[in-house]
Amino acid sequence: HFNIVVSEGEHEMVGVASKLKWGYPGLHTPVRCNNITITGKGKGKTTILGGFLVNDYKENVKIEQLCVTNRDGYGLLCEETFDVDVMECDFKQCQYSGMCAHSDSYTVTATRCGFLENGQCGVACAQTDTIVRLNECTIHHNGYAGITANYYAVVDLHGTKTGIHSNKKYGIHARENAKVNIHLPSHHNTSHDN
Repeated sequence: HFNIVVSEGEHEMVGVASKLKWGYPGLHTPVRCNNITITGKGKGKTTILGGFLVNDYKENVKIEQLCVTNRDGYGLLCEETFDVDVMECDFKQCQYSGMCAHSDSYTVTATRCGFLENGQCGVACAQTDTIVRLNECTIHHNGYAGITANYYAVVDLHGTKTGIHSNKKYGIHARENAKVNIHLPSHHNTSHDN
């Protein structure tokens, strides 16, 4: 298992043009191995200027305790992955979406993360066998939707600290046989003021 610790401060990743099955635009730094953990010193202390790309059936990738801002793409872009876990991170002010899981991304999980002020969506996902789990996440002030799910993707929302608000068009947008399962009490104000 590889462990990468990123120090406090801003760290610029140059990134490369994404060459993906579905042609997502932008510049991203590829995660090229399985069983890797990338850990910052806290989302208020470590900032990555650039985005991560996890694809080609990589598995057991963890990203923890940092902030990601990618003005030239997505914060985290997953395509054909297994078990990607993000914990206590912010994905903000990205050109497109904070996190995008697409095409056979089996279980991308975010816990205690924020997805905010992104150009398109906080979280976007699409295609059969794409599963996104959001635990205690806040998603707000994004340019289109808080969450968008398309083409049979499944999103599960857990945790009473979950909040989806102040997005420009939709809080939760599901279409083309996608599902968003809300595992919260009926009185919980999950999505509001969008």
